[in-house]
Amino acid sequence: NENDTFFQAQQNLTDHCISLLSSLENKKILEIGCGNGIQAIYISSNYKPLTITGIDLNNSNIEIANNDKNQTNLDNVTFFVDDAQNLKNIPSDSIDTILNIESAFHYPDKQAFLKEVHRVLKPGGEFLIADILSTRKNREGFMKIWGRQMIYNFWNKKKYDEGFRKSELTVKYEEDITPQVRKGWSLYHKWLPKIKRKGFFESIAFRLFYYINVKLNVFFLKNRQQYMIFVGQKLSDV
Repeated sequence: NENDTFFQAQQNLTDHCISLLSSLENKKILEIGCGNGIQAIYISSNYKPLTITGIDLNNSNIEIANNDKNQTNLDNVTFFVDDAQNLKNIPSDSIDTILNIESAFHYPDKQAFLKEVHRVLKPGGEFLIADILSTRKNREGFMKIWGRQMIYNFWNKKKYDEGFRKSELTVKYEEDITPQVRKGWSLYHKWLPKIKRKGFFESIAFRLFYYINVKLNVFFLKNRQQYMIFVGQKLSDV
């Protein structure tokens, strides 16, 4: 919406993604790529899962997530470091619903990630992946150099379709929300000035960093990328 803050826009995305799934109430949820944990805590507070586990490869993110969790009364939220491509701490056939929002474009081996999604889901369990895809057949020129420097590993739609088939995951629904996400970034002039930091120069540097990232995101989502949501399940053996 026109007057949404940056954080409200993020919450809107979370709510929209969850609206595409079956009810999370009393389910065991795994968020792969949980970042600083704010989304998992929001889901626990608003959607009544039995448990929600957040994993991230970045130890600093998990430290922030655990510190924030300790300030709440939520005892069904757990955070720890793990690798999306090798979920060594998650047992097979143990998860009802997997969420992976804005994280998979960092994974060098997305096929291994999809294989792990299939392994840890219960038969009949659901997954949702929201990812930024390349609209090109192959990375080229600046995108190839920029992607390598920023540790980005974009798949295109064809590779995702092949990846789902190889991993034996069934996609029930997919949606391109590129225009909505691009609009959210384009409203930066309304929410960026409201983000403050302690010092004057820190605030200036922070806003400059966000300004550059906003411009890059809008450009790529208009010319070279698309924002896709995939919803599916691991088929039951029965």
